[in-house]
Amino acid sequence: MAKILIIDDDESVRNYLVAAISRKGHETVPAATCQAGLALLDDPSVQAVVADLFLPDSPPPCDWVAQLKRHAAGRPLILITGEPSEELAAQVRCGEIAAFLSKPFELAFIHKLLERALADPAARGAAPPDAQGSP
Repeated sequence: MAKILIIDDDESVRNYLVAAISRKGHETVPAATCQAGLALLDDPSVQAVVADLFLPDSPPPCDWVAQLKRHAAGRPLILITGEPSEELAAQVRCGEIAAFLSKPFELAFIHKLLERALADPAARGAAPPDAQGSP
């Protein structure tokens, strides 16, 4: 299975994602800040990233996404947001990010996104999820 980096400042969300993703057999690496997440992303064994779009120590969203993409170096990037936008959907469509999760999200949806992102790099930007967080 894959090693997944989870970056979220909300401890309950981070713990939920760690538990949910671990149950599917993936190894998880949690981080509470953008700086800690970027440092952990330097580990080449990390195969995908699930990151909150808004963190207390992150730069503006566009800059944060650019930093994540640069450090991810082609690895799937799934963003978490309570404020989905057409801009995020456009980034999914053009393959810049694998997908985004709208809060609140469902466990089954997280698993589907990870399976799709890890299985087929060409499918990363294939079909954006709707604003309700369903495929």
